[in-house]
Amino acid sequence: MPSSARVPLATALAALAALCAPTPARAQWLTSQAAPSPAGAAARSLVLPGWGQRALGQRRSLAYAAVEAVAWGFWVERRRKGADLREGYRDLAWSAARLRIGAREDGPWPYYEALSKWTRSGAFDRDPSAPGLQPEENPATFNGSAWALARQLHFRGGTPAPGDPAWEAALAWYRGHAYGEALLWDWTGRSQELAEYQRLIHESDDRFRQATAALGVVLANHLLAGTDAFVSARLSGPAQLRVGPSPDAPLGPVSLTLRWAPAR
Repeated sequence: MPSSARVPLATALAALAALCAPTPARAQWLTSQAAPSPAGAAARSLVLPGWGQRALGQRRSLAYAAVEAVAWGFWVERRRKGADLREGYRDLAWSAARLRIGAREDGPWPYYEALSKWTRSGAFDRDPSAPGLQPEENPATFNGSAWALARQLHFRGGTPAPGDPAWEAALAWYRGHAYGEALLWDWTGRSQELAEYQRLIHESDDRFRQATAALGVVLANHLLAGTDAFVSARLSGPAQLRVGPSPDAPLGPVSLTLRWAPAR
């Protein structure tokens, strides 16, 4: 009974390289080489898709190599575009929303995500002239919501005085989750800039997700190429590569189908 394996591809164009026949010089070189063992062929294609197929004299090695090149090229392009958009939303946040207290300091990803959801950060210390830290109390701001949550976690229904262990525990939690003076922001009166910032951060995040998906294609290509090389080296019958929708779902997504028919 013929057996098959199918893996969806990000693009079917690269697989068309499998239709290219090897040159006479390459074919002569391949016939002069000893065929690798199944494990050896699989190991080659796991390291570099198409390598094991080439050692076995199979022209579909070009398809695996093409998919590998396209996937890595797509990963590089998506990462570069994502990084450019990231610089764009960071610059916009600095020029339009950041309070610019002191030198510019770029925060981590959760900070910029908070900027896209909260209009104001609120103060970190609402009364710098008073001794100690006076947390922001307006729950409509990011820091104020952090202090409200800290109180819920540590006050247990009461209101301890400053210096009480519960108060100090809540204050420590606030320091770890609220944003300090260098990272405060306010989008008030800048709704258009905020909308543009949200667009940039969404598109940047989308480009990085696409880059991650490209790595999934790379991994699938390595595994499929390794499996194909191992089975092809073990079976004496012909193997066939087909690009297109599944026969069971002719209107479905394009896929790469490997079919082996062992000799009887």
